[in-house]
Amino acid sequence: MSLLLTFFILMFSMSELKMERFLLASQSMREAVGGTASESVDDPMGLMPDPVDPDLQLQAPGQAEVSSTARVSGEGESAEIETLVEAYMDMIVTRLEEFTLARGLEETVSIQKDGQGVYLRMQTGALFTSGSAAVAEGGRAALWELADVTSSIAVRVVVSGHADDRPVSGGVFASNWELSAARAAGVARALVERGQDPEMIRVESYGEHRPVASNETEEGRARNRRVELFYSRADIVATVKSWAVLAEVHVDVPRPASRGTEPGERPQG
Repeated sequence: MSLLLTFFILMFSMSELKMERFLLASQSMREAVGGTASESVDDPMGLMPDPVDPDLQLQAPGQAEVSSTARVSGEGESAEIETLVEAYMDMIVTRLEEFTLARGLEETVSIQKDGQGVYLRMQTGALFTSGSAAVAEGGRAALWELADVTSSIAVRVVVSGHADDRPVSGGVFASNWELSAARAAGVARALVERGQDPEMIRVESYGEHRPVASNETEEGRARNRRVELFYSRADIVATVKSWAVLAEVHVDVPRPASRGTEPGERPQG
């Protein structure tokens, strides 16, 4: 019996490190999936598991109210889930903007956030020579720095290739679609070589069929010749919901003594 008691005390002490991190998370996320209690959370960032960037900010300094009366948004997500999703999207934008500014790529790289997700658009002139799908040395150095950002984001990224409407002439590629596919694959390969999880990246190609500018001007054609990184809102929602599952695992862990419950004592009610 003494050995069993020692074993359970050891297991409890080992789980204590995670318990404090997830106690507030379980409250907040249970609210999001149908809980009943209402409580103020002083430090929303303390709710989140390891994949979440520590620079993520949910709102201005102050308290974030966690309430079971939260209304469901038009997309069917609770207010708490929507708050976390918006905060994560803002964090992704901030990190990508920091990369762009640090490399001085404001002229060839743009970042956009909308209702669908977050986009980073890189003009191919900064990465490839004309008609080629081999990443230039300068472009590879930039992509390796970009990989340091993408590998820290716990959301699937889609890398897509795009072109202007001028037909491909000569070379090894029969169409813009094939050239765009090879360029997107080259960018994805460079990111993976630097540490991006290959299971968290997907490659797509659209050729000239999804322009972001007019092909009537050289400037517009340059903008259309691009490789995009896209973090979809749907994937971000899925990531946030996975935190709720992690938090829910700890629902039955006893509260700390400061909450009125001694360790090992079952909560009343």
